[in-house]
Amino acid sequence: MRYFVLVGVISTAVVAWTGFWFYTAGLVEADLLRRAEQNSETNSTGAHLSYGSYDIGGFPYRIQVTLNKPTIILRNQAQPMRWRTDQIKAVGHPWQPRHVLFDLTGTHHFEVEVDGQWRCFELSSETAMASVETDAQGALQRLSLDLKNILAKHLGADALRGQRLQVHSRPTPGGTNSLDIALRGDALELIREGLPELSIKRLPKTITLLDLQSTVTEMAAAGTELAGGLPQWREQGGTVEVDKLRLQWRDVDITATGSLALDDQMRPIGALTAKIKGHEELLQMAVANGGMDEEKAAIARAVLGLLAVAGGGVLSVPVRLQDGLLYLGPAAIARLAPIMVPGRIN
Repeated sequence: MRYFVLVGVISTAVVAWTGFWFYTAGLVEADLLRRAEQNSETNSTGAHLSYGSYDIGGFPYRIQVTLNKPTIILRNQAQPMRWRTDQIKAVGHPWQPRHVLFDLTGTHHFEVEVDGQWRCFELSSETAMASVETDAQGALQRLSLDLKNILAKHLGADALRGQRLQVHSRPTPGGTNSLDIALRGDALELIREGLPELSIKRLPKTITLLDLQSTVTEMAAAGTELAGGLPQWREQGGTVEVDKLRLQWRDVDITATGSLALDDQMRPIGALTAKIKGHEELLQMAVANGGMDEEKAAIARAVLGLLAVAGGGVLSVPVRLQDGLLYLGPAAIARLAPIMVPGRIN
């Protein structure tokens, strides 16, 4: 008798779970179809998802959605954008619906309209995984992105190679209207052929380490439109609070903390406190890039060299970004270009 009761309980549980899984999968499918129907509203604004085909599987423990040939179009009055790739996979669990894992491995194509022309960017990686957590209202609570062996192209030419790139983001605990952003890059190589508009003539061959931990304030002011949002973010007093910046290449090792923002010409402005090993390389870059002439570089080399000797080989110096210039101590070593000129993006 007990045996039949046990079998009945197990059978009921299996049937109930099966029904729950297919019900959840049906909700996911209905949401995909709803988003596809919205694409018929070609004049509307917002994000629009389309795809060639889809598959929903993962029974019994997961809900796995595979989208083939997905495309996302962001339509707004400021800056149309398009993204497409061959395939993405999303995996979630029925008992944890607000945490979704994404497999983004492959090549991603980005197109942005700038001054009436489409700029094309391409990002590929050997592996690319993402983790997204939201709250009950769908607001982002945590985002993690991990890419390995990446290659970025601009207008068809190689622009960036990297061994690994990691990005983490979350609302600042206890904060209002701010976002914690952490970025780490390993073995990053900037390639001039893919960066024709880059004004820096001399670049590090390979950035061994880029490690940034920061908090961006006044995030709501930025909204969703890049062109209109960035100036508005500046006007509302938005800042980037740099809790830690670590930058290494060749013999250069920089650690810095401070605060950054944008001035009325959309140029970086702010102040940092830095500890630098290998400052001589920075002065050589400043001369090569036209930030200072040889005479000023010789004076800066003497002054900063004495400060470095006093610090046991480590230069402890204030770094200022002001009036379109980057100052290392008292020496202006580089010119700063606007991040974005208001009104330039249509």
